[in-house]
Amino acid sequence: MPEMPRAAVVLVTSALASLPALGRAAALRDNLFAVTANGPEVAWAVGNFGSIHVTKDGGQTWQTRPSNTKQPLFSIDFGDERRGWIVGKSGLILRTTDGGETWQAQQNPIVPAKHFFTVEAIDGDTAWAVGDWGAIVQTQDGGATWKDRSLGALAVERTESPDRMMQTMTDDVILYDVHFIDSQHGFIVGEFGTLLATNDGGEHWRQLTLPTDKTMFAVHFRSPEDGWVVGIDGIILHTTDGGATWTTQNGLIETGAIDDVSFVQAMANPGLYAVSVEGRRGIVVGDSGAFFVSDDGGQTWTRHSLPEAHRLTWVRDAVVTPAGRAFLVGAAGFTAATDGATVTLPDESRQAHVP
Repeated sequence: MPEMPRAAVVLVTSALASLPALGRAAALRDNLFAVTANGPEVAWAVGNFGSIHVTKDGGQTWQTRPSNTKQPLFSIDFGDERRGWIVGKSGLILRTTDGGETWQAQQNPIVPAKHFFTVEAIDGDTAWAVGDWGAIVQTQDGGATWKDRSLGALAVERTESPDRMMQTMTDDVILYDVHFIDSQHGFIVGEFGTLLATNDGGEHWRQLTLPTDKTMFAVHFRSPEDGWVVGIDGIILHTTDGGATWTTQNGLIETGAIDDVSFVQAMANPGLYAVSVEGRRGIVVGDSGAFFVSDDGGQTWTRHSLPEAHRLTWVRDAVVTPAGRAFLVGAAGFTAATDGATVTLPDESRQAHVP
């Protein structure tokens, strides 16, 4: 099972010291797997060993919050300013109703438990989570109960089928990301080019066809028609017709033997784990310190690299706020907040232009 994957001013916080007590400024050390914004200056990050961190000053400083678990935490999202969820290894589900100050475990309906890689909060009461071996769960009552909607029991309409027959998908596909535009329109991506879509709040799903069967790690739509998926081999795909057709914006969509991929190709097309577009600002992040930035609403992307000290750091997640600021997290406590083309490294008290 793979470890959870899913042009601006960049403020980088490095991992230099052990985690401090609750509420004190934190020098982050643990690998961070997910980030979400919950206000103009507020972001939350989660990661290994049950780590939960919050910044309330746009990423300049971070504080820890207790999770009461040592399990890896793979995703976090808020439905409103006070109510949200975290999911992680072995089907862990945590819930907050006080803006993240405290978290309580909730019951996972899947037995035996499967890892959850992403949680998407639609509002304070409604959320979806997806994960290992076709795991899909949904709550509509704040997590008091979760419904098992996993593949294998879920009827999915295959759009490429001429008679559009309902077929039942196998349950051995790993699902990496789920994204809802609103309460009705949602998307799920995973292994083997899997892309599912719903327009009725998840009551029914249809399987869309991508131009590749490679693994997709993240999906982001900003309308039912306009969206992106990103994944292995540097792939960025864009659709403007709800997934009927796709444009390859970056990466290698052709399937070939591992021996056919050179080291240079691998470095030029690192795995990409997250995509977020808000207004005209977009960001895609991945392996080898690579991140792509768009200033035209995701129509085109420009690749940048982290400063030399972080050049090989993997970046696992990113989110763009309505104000255009982006937060990034990754290996060994790496965090960043972006609004321009300069990199600030607090540990070195200097700035560096993004190459």
